[in-house]
Amino acid sequence: MYDCAKKSIREIVFDRGYDNISLAEEDEQFSALLARFLVQDDYHTGFLIWGKSGCGKTTRLKAAELLLEFTKAFDPELELSVKFTSAYDMVFPYASIETFDKLCMADFLILDDLGNERGIGENLQLAQSLIGELLIKRYDAKRPTIVASIFDIHNIGDIYGLKVADIIRESYYVTELSTDFRREIINTFSEL
Repeated sequence: MYDCAKKSIREIVFDRGYDNISLAEEDEQFSALLARFLVQDDYHTGFLIWGKSGCGKTTRLKAAELLLEFTKAFDPELELSVKFTSAYDMVFPYASIETFDKLCMADFLILDDLGNERGIGENLQLAQSLIGELLIKRYDAKRPTIVASIFDIHNIGDIYGLKVADIIRESYYVTELSTDFRREIINTFSEL
């Protein structure tokens, strides 16, 4: 599973046309934690990737989605439902009860851009409370959730509630990405 996770990261990077990019040491740690999480050999129900903009969070989430889709194709009897969504989708006019219910019921949820919701006033507060409630419901149902955010656990607690921060501390793998993935891509292509 560990090798599959690394391979899916490479596949996503190469699909985007970056065939000369070497994977960072962080990808070793991410791949190991992702493989352990997907095998579900412990109590963790979630995975939080956090870091500054441009560090490769979305690329790694896409790699996790690719790995899950491959697993689903490899074993059709598994009948996994994998949902990849952005926090933007939880903001009016995109947010709906149907969307919320689908996200709650997905076997695997991959939520990107947590903390980048757009909106003003009540719309933003509604989106943040919906996301907080979504994470709580998925934790209660023990449904695996992978989240990428620009915020660490402390800031997530300030925005989405202390209960959400406690859930992440208690039952999520947490990894920080510090490489400047975007800069590495630019440097690689400037050398060509």
